[in-house]
Amino acid sequence: MSGAVPRLGVPDYDWGMNCQHGVETSCVHDPAANATYCPTSFPNSVNLGATWDKTLWKGMAGAIALEARAMWRAGAREHKVWTGRPKIGLDCWSPNINMNRDPRWGRNSEVPSEDPTLNGEYGSIITKGVQESPLDDRYMNAVSTLKHFAAYSLERSDGFSRGDFDAKVSHYALSASYLPAFAHAVKKGQAKGIMCAYNAVNGVPACVSKHLLVEALRDAWGFDGYVTSDTAALTYVWRKHNHHYVHTENEAACAALEAKCDIASDFVYHDSLLRATDEGLCDWALVESALKNTLTRRFELGLFDPVEAQPLWHVPLSVVESAEHVELARQIARESMVLLKNDASQQRALPFAKGQRVGVLGPLGNAAFSMIGNYYGQACPEGNASFGCIETPAQAVRRYAADTVVVAGCGVKEMYDKSGFDAALAAVDEVDAAVLMFGDDITIEVEHHDRNATTLYGVQRELLALLLAKLASQGKPAVVVLMNGGAVSLGADAIAAAPAILDAFFPGKFGALPIAETIFGENAHLGGKMPYTVYPAEYVDAIKMSNMEYDDPATPGRTYRYYTGKAEFRFGEGYSLTTFEVAAAGVRGGVACDQAASAVSFDVTVTNTGARAGDTVLQVYAAPSGMAAPHGLPVRRQLLAWERVHLLPGASATLPFTLSRDSFAEVGADGDRHCHPAPRELIISDGGHAADVTLRVDVAGERTKTAAYPDV
Repeated sequence: MSGAVPRLGVPDYDWGMNCQHGVETSCVHDPAANATYCPTSFPNSVNLGATWDKTLWKGMAGAIALEARAMWRAGAREHKVWTGRPKIGLDCWSPNINMNRDPRWGRNSEVPSEDPTLNGEYGSIITKGVQESPLDDRYMNAVSTLKHFAAYSLERSDGFSRGDFDAKVSHYALSASYLPAFAHAVKKGQAKGIMCAYNAVNGVPACVSKHLLVEALRDAWGFDGYVTSDTAALTYVWRKHNHHYVHTENEAACAALEAKCDIASDFVYHDSLLRATDEGLCDWALVESALKNTLTRRFELGLFDPVEAQPLWHVPLSVVESAEHVELARQIARESMVLLKNDASQQRALPFAKGQRVGVLGPLGNAAFSMIGNYYGQACPEGNASFGCIETPAQAVRRYAADTVVVAGCGVKEMYDKSGFDAALAAVDEVDAAVLMFGDDITIEVEHHDRNATTLYGVQRELLALLLAKLASQGKPAVVVLMNGGAVSLGADAIAAAPAILDAFFPGKFGALPIAETIFGENAHLGGKMPYTVYPAEYVDAIKMSNMEYDDPATPGRTYRYYTGKAEFRFGEGYSLTTFEVAAAGVRGGVACDQAASAVSFDVTVTNTGARAGDTVLQVYAAPSGMAAPHGLPVRRQLLAWERVHLLPGASATLPFTLSRDSFAEVGADGDRHCHPAPRELIISDGGHAADVTLRVDVAGERTKTAAYPDV
């Protein structure tokens, strides 16, 4: 919170509004309209990643920014009590573009994927949607603040907490995995805000790291915005039981200012900045630089200009949770549904016939709070005590069923109590088909807490196995619907026993209907793809959470780029109720390593060969050049580009792709990027039933350095 300076006409200002998947504020009552407006709760970032849909990303970001403007003018306050609930500002602490590095991380629901290319494009597009105003191009809608910079993906594991963890990361891993998403969102998206992380990187806390905040961010990437610490991160810099990088709060304040951290989201600057400058620990010019970086953003928002001719000062409350925004939230949820299995040969899979008696069995059948995920505002006018305004999956299924039988069987986090098993199993006898609702919520996956295992929690695993066995014995249709942020390992037996498996992730306040639409064949946009790898359960025993390298040869490797084992479900995998064929024409143009502007282009044609409308995602990967792995395990493939497409039965679409020289650059052990002249193979996949297509690209010229670390 920035205090007011009345003599200069500068009002106080809150820098800490979260808007990951909606404006995280209270509802606002408008007496004149006798109406209460609550911010739209969109699906979580993991759902956005699963859509692979750039248009939806931009649409959601723009909707959130517009609602933020309306709620800000109406005096909405931060929703969380611990903040003191100040009136919100126009600075969005989002998007979170850290990597889904490890399935145990408690904040995987907040990030779009495990891939740096996808996360970078997501960060860039969300930033543009938040900042660029279609109403008035003189000003920003709101400020996008990319977080958490950098190498942050551990809450509490292996004896460390995020406030004392020193992430030991090679230049190779920084260049190949941790920095590219931020660099892309800064360079292409023109983000005006960065939040530095709690952890240290190679011995230096991120918020006082000149290497990260000056050499990389400002000097190499050209960032000209403001940097804020995460809440309490500067306190962690000096406290003995945290990093204790310096010995006093005064020293922490100066170390942060010298690293160009402009805002302290704690009391370090408030309590120590004047004292530190008076003592000569740092120069007052650093304070003036921080003021310039922050106040400039407020000018860019139009906060010091006459308001009469600014459309952004007159955004009505009627935009908040408008019919258009609710439909957008539902469309995101529809496109984020990932069908992981559908064994139609058994006649027990999707779609379910309408008008049957359907069992909704499992601990998440009546989920309301569980669908919203993390970082949510006030969802219901009457408050969030019961989330009674939210349609549950069971209620949505009832729209298509003659009747429903709803039995939880156990709690989401129940470790021992099986007293509800009998009722759930007895319900199988009463129904024609069953929706099995299992998974996690933010009592299991959440900030401050990492999981120890990736299997279904507690007694859920046993209940699911018993239900699948009984449904099979009676020949009844069944679908397992998962709600989760990070990967959930079902295990080979459950995967084999389930006729159909659908991952819904955390689909938001309006996510129940898209789940039901998918189950009953009414989702014409089914076609989401996995935004991360689902490893077998034993994966977590083979690699420590605190091991920050992706390619450590003593481990199975991290993410689809390095993982050497067999995944339960692959990154980019997902099916539809229809079928597709993919074909590609030959490559045009050519790439020469010593010609920066050289590029290749090609067309990919996809045809819906089935009887239903549906979506798919064309994914373009590069296989490695064949050069020796520079650091550890070799890269197996790397995502370069993708496009999502919707097709009616029998329809085709031809999509053009262009890849620049830099698309073929590879990272060396020192973090520098080089283009190697060698034949390259492109792999085009839709992640579903269509056969992969390969194209050859001849990369010519002389070996050339395309970027010197820390430019990435």
